[in-house]
Formats: sequence, C-alpha cells, structure tokens
Amino acid sequence: MTTILKAKYLIPNPDNCIENGAVAVKGAKIYHVGTFDEIKTLADIDKIIDLGNAVILPGLINIHTHLDLTNLHNRIKPTSNFTHWVFQILGARIRWKEEDYMSSIEKGIKLCVESGTTTVADIANTGYSFSVLKKSPLRKVVYKEVIDLNPDHAKDVLKKTQSELSTIIPDDLLSIGLSPHAPYSVSRELYQAIAQFAVETDTPVCTHIAETRDEIEFLAKGTGSLPAFLKQIRAMPDNWQPPGLTPIQYLNETGILGNRPLLIHCNYVTDEEISLIKSSGASVAFCPMSHRFFGHTNHPVQKLLDAGINVGLGTDSLASNDTLSILDEMKYLSLNNSIPPNILLTMATINGAKTLGLESKVGQIKAGFEADLCGVRLSDTHTENIYRQLLDTASKNIFTMVAGNICYQAQSG
Repeated sequence: MTTILKAKYLIPNPDNCIENGAVAVKGAKIYHVGTFDEIKTLADIDKIIDLGNAVILPGLINIHTHLDLTNLHNRIKPTSNFTHWVFQILGARIRWKEEDYMSSIEKGIKLCVESGTTTVADIANTGYSFSVLKKSPLRKVVYKEVIDLNPDHAKDVLKKTQSELSTIIPDDLLSIGLSPHAPYSVSRELYQAIAQFAVETDTPVCTHIAETRDEIEFLAKGTGSLPAFLKQIRAMPDNWQPPGLTPIQYLNETGILGNRPLLIHCNYVTDEEISLIKSSGASVAFCPMSHRFFGHTNHPVQKLLDAGINVGLGTDSLASNDTLSILDEMKYLSLNNSIPPNILLTMATINGAKTLGLESKVGQIKAGFEADLCGVRLSDTHTENIYRQLLDTASKNIFTMVAGNICYQAQSG
C-alpha cells in the first residue's frame, strides 16, 4: 500500500523546489516524487497526509552527537577553557548510574526525532549508547569511542575494542564505527592500530581534531594546559614526547587520514592542513552553536567549502549547546554567516549522507531512496522565498519519517 505525503512545498534536493509537492512512500522506500496532482493519480493509495503550509525535506542528518550527555543541559557553564569544561562534565556525571546514561540517550533521541533529524552519528562512550540507539527509530552510525594515551597499551586496547564491537549486530538502521577520541587522549600507536584495523574491516572512523589552541600547542611543544590536566587525571605517560606536528599533519602521519575519516570540529586549521584534508577525501563536522559556546574564533568553514571538502553539520551535545536540532543550526548560520541557504541545506542533507557513506540511500527525496523525510511548518512571513520561510525563527518541524515509519507527527493547531 502507498502513503502520500503532501505540502505547500517539497524540496527533493537543495536546488529544486516543487509547489504543491508530494511524495509517495511504499514500504521503506520513496516510490514517486512530484506535484500532488501527478501523484494523486497513482493506484493503491492507502493514506494521504496533508501537512498544509509546510515544506517536505529530506530527513536532516546530524553528523556529530554525544547523546549520552543530553541530561547535562544547562548544568555546564560556557567557558573558553576546554579542560575546565571537561572537569565540569566529569564532576556532573560522577554519581551517574546505568539508568542516568540510558535516560539521557533516550531524551536525546526524542529531541532529534522531534526536530526532523532522521540520521545521527553518535559517539558511544559507554555500551549504553549502542543498546539504546539500536532500539530507536533513528538511522544511526554509532562510533565506539577509544581513549588511551599510553603507547604500551595500544594492542590490548584494540583487542578489547574488537571484542566489544563483535557483540554488536548492525542492521538496516545501525552501522558501527570507531572513534579514537583526540590526539591528546590517543597514542600514536593506538591511532596507527585503529587505522590498520579500519582499513582491513572497512570500519568508518571519526576523531575530534584541531578543536582548541591548547591541542595545537600540546602536539607542537607538549606544553599548555593539557599536560597538566592529563597528569591530574593520571592519563599522561611519563615518557610522552610531542610529535612537533599540526593536528592534521599528525593524523596523516599516523595513517588515520588514509581512512577518509570524519574530522570533528577542525576549528583551527592552516591552509596547508586544508590541502591535506582535501587530498585525503576526509569529511568535516562543523558544529556551529557548540563552536559559539566555547568562544572560538571564526570557523574556517567557508575555506573548507571553497576547497571542495565535504562539510556536514553536527550539534555536538547539550553539554555545549542548547539544541539537538540541525534546523536550529541552519537558522543560526543563516543569521551569522554568509553561506547561501541552499548550501546550508546541502550540508544538512546530501553532505551528511556522503560523510556517513549513505549517499545512495538518504539525503535526497528520490525514487528508490529510503523514505527518510521531515516536514517543516513554515512561518507566516510575507515572502515568497521558500528558504527565508524555512530558516525563519518561527518555522518548526512537525513531521518525521524514517524508512517509511512515521516517528513523529505534531498535533494540529
């Protein structure tokens, strides 16, 4: 049987808008796309859902989340001191039990779905993320986080990680990846071991990189606030020596850049590093409002886009943001950046899909693609520009579908 979803507008891809648009969904797939007048003539129509003054979009894709931090919203003070932020996180979760982690992830999933996000790339600091997300309606890539700066531990850490991953069964909506956390928390040897394992098993990889100036100083000279912090938490090996490289150079040397990884943040990268990212085929996760939370200076997003690098959008966590909505991130950028609206939508859909290896399945409303869709109620602003209506502060997601299943539908009125 066929379900028809219709609205005042339909944007099947960022450069195309259909007035009085509709999409026919059969099972988990998109069957037909066009105007409602065309689609209503299809046979075997089971149901018609009319979203009214709204625009139907490809489901939004959030390429960087930490859903297990959702319950820390408003409990962590904004700070430009990264190590102070980490101490706040550690302190806030010191007495957390299993149910605290699970409720945090569940709340994060709910917020994503209600905001029109259909796919997330989440970092799993514990096993709870896999178990809770697997049962969720979201499409997801869950990256197992790996942390250990001691080079002598690399083989054992990888072996333990492999054992943990072997117990997780992927499915149509769940893919599994690895996330060596960052250069200040993962040894060169562990990066190298993960790079080799990922190539052999075709496992996607992401890593936090070039996030702070402290990280750059740590890699270049071994000085700054990070060594003291790592010694305080007893994570700094006695014989650790700085590689004397920039963050992206370091990833290139360890082999990780050869995995076409997802590079999270890239807040501080040089032109030479941008060239390295481009030649590697890596993608970048830009988290605009988390970037603001830490008081970082201008993100090189325009330089990355101009270089032809695939850049998608992430929210990071509610420990450094007020929202898990990619639509909110787009609205923020539309007010604070000169990136054209169609490019913002590309970053939130097509680029996100490409980042996660899902570009042949999601990111566009196209016959044969997965029926991952959202519907955004438009503002009543007096403009014919669909993007201005979409990115107006008053617009709101009212409908979310993943693989043909309705996950969220706002009550009318």
